[in-house]
This record gives sequence, structure tokens and C-alpha cells, in this order.
Amino acid sequence: MNQNDIQFFLCQNAAELAAAAALIDQRDDNAHPLDHQAFARSRAVVLAKNLVGEIVGCAAIKAGSGPVGELGYLMVSPLYRRRGIAQGLTLKRIEVAKTLGITLLFATIRDENDASRVNLLKAGFHFWRNYLSIRGTGNTVGWYYLALEDKLDIDGIMQSLVGDRVPAP
Repeated sequence: MNQNDIQFFLCQNAAELAAAAALIDQRDDNAHPLDHQAFARSRAVVLAKNLVGEIVGCAAIKAGSGPVGELGYLMVSPLYRRRGIAQGLTLKRIEVAKTLGITLLFATIRDENDASRVNLLKAGFHFWRNYLSIRGTGNTVGWYYLALEDKLDIDGIMQSLVGDRVPAP
């Protein structure tokens, strides 16, 4: 099976949303359990389905409104990893973001999450800065962005998102 055997769709109903949430709940690195209510408020949820229609991956543009969107909730079933599905989910979210009028996407990635960092960089995202986690864990979190429109004030927008977080040493 390869990525050609996987199709990417926007989540269309409550059953698909519940199945996507159940997949995320199975994360093997789930230090912070999924907030199902926050997930349900996502602006868009993209699903990866195999040829028989089983959801094998999902990812979202998180809740919010306006021209800035945050990527999150990316999960691929362990049996389907290393096949380009995460990249397909990210590219589909970029496509969807454009249709929603989003002009800048951003994501935060824990420093040790190499796979997610590589996924974003391959999709055209740029590293902005590292900050300490606001959860008090001492973890370093990298902030990444993708401008979907020219002439954006990237530093101004990103600084407004970061707020008073502490830069990582």
C-alpha cells in the first residue's frame, strides 16, 4: 500500500469527527489527552482514508476565526506510518486554509518531535523561534509558519500569537 491508496477528505459529519477523535485518543505519545470539545470546534478536520473507507489519519485547522489558522491534532495510525500520509494531511490542510481565507498558518512542535518538524518544512513552513512550553514542563516548543499571502507582517503576527511566552535558551 502506498499514498496513492489513500484519499484525503474534509470531515463531513459527527460520526467521522468521532472516529477521528478516537484515532487521536490512541496516540502513543499522548502526554496531554485530547480535549474533545476543542477538537469538535476545529475550523476544518481533514481525514485520510484507505481504499475501504477506514480513517487511517486525521489532522485539523484548530478552532478560531480570521486570517490566522493553527495546525494541530495530526495523527496517523501506526500501521500506516512512513507512507507520506502526514504530508498529504498537511498539504490538504494548506489547500483548505486557502479556501477559508486564511492568510497565515502556524504550528507549534515539541523540540523532540523530528517527524512533525520535517513534515512542516517539506510543506514549505518556516521556523520562527523556540519558546519554553507554557505548561511548565521545561520542554522547548518550536513555532513554525507558512504565509499564504504576500506582504504579511510575519514578525508582528507571530509575536502577537506568542504573547508573553519565554524564549528558549
